[in-house]
Amino acid sequence: MSGPVASARAVGRADRILELVATAATPPSVTAVARALDLPLSSTADLLRELRATGWVRLRGRGHVLGHRPYVLGLLAGVGPPTALTHTDLDALSRAARAPVALAVLVGGQVRYVDHAGPRAPDRLQRVTDDHRPRPPLRTAAGRLLLALGDTEESARALAGVDDPPAVAAYLAERPEIVRTRLARSDGLADPAIRAVAVPVEEGGETVAAAVLTGTRRGRADRSVTLDRAAARLVAALADRGTRASWGAPVAGPTGPSTHLQPPRALVIPDDVGLSGTGTRRTPGLHREAVATPAGISVDHHLRLEKGRDTTP
Repeated sequence: MSGPVASARAVGRADRILELVATAATPPSVTAVARALDLPLSSTADLLRELRATGWVRLRGRGHVLGHRPYVLGLLAGVGPPTALTHTDLDALSRAARAPVALAVLVGGQVRYVDHAGPRAPDRLQRVTDDHRPRPPLRTAAGRLLLALGDTEESARALAGVDDPPAVAAYLAERPEIVRTRLARSDGLADPAIRAVAVPVEEGGETVAAAVLTGTRRGRADRSVTLDRAAARLVAALADRGTRASWGAPVAGPTGPSTHLQPPRALVIPDDVGLSGTGTRRTPGLHREAVATPAGISVDHHLRLEKGRDTTP
């Protein structure tokens, strides 16, 4: 096999080798890499030889560890962490939400959790974050959010790699609502006992990560309400981060009423503000009338504010 297909296969294999080397408890030998990844020994040896020659990996005894090439490329490109949020910042968000918060990014079409603050989750869930394990995007609130709000081409490539037509169709039907409310939910998609809500972390006008809250689906029926309240507090804290000195430099991006109205409205529990929660509701949270009328403005004016077409309340 030659040409583009062979090249793409070699790149994919090299990526798998690098991840194995990065996560192995002990430096793996050529044989150990081939066996762990079920690859031909000869092509594994050839790839590792090339990766050593270009600095991606280096030898330690008979095993392999990451080389300095990834670090140097990051320096050359000026690439830092995926978001300016530090762990201290994430701790502040967790305190504001009064719940544990995880930070997730999309890498190669998979969700990776890169940090966590607040109380630890049960071990089987916490290990996903601690070990930065890849998670299928359509099975997670973070993945659904990042696909909807992220780079269009990257999202299309990620969806093309999902071999689950019903899941893709369900996500595409939900996507307009995710874009409108700027939040995504996962109710038992990745784990039947877990529900999650994800909200965007925005910098420079782009969604660079997802902040994720999780809760259990067992026991009390009001736990989804509790999770939504925590998400509303998290959205407010994220909206406030650019104006607080303790969060470092202000973050560029959209400003004005539109950045503060819609996500909180979608997360407010009607009963919390003295409004009946009964009746059929197509979407969660408050209707625009419930916000506009007490504020003394028309629903049309509220809509213009929410869409960013007007900046004068």
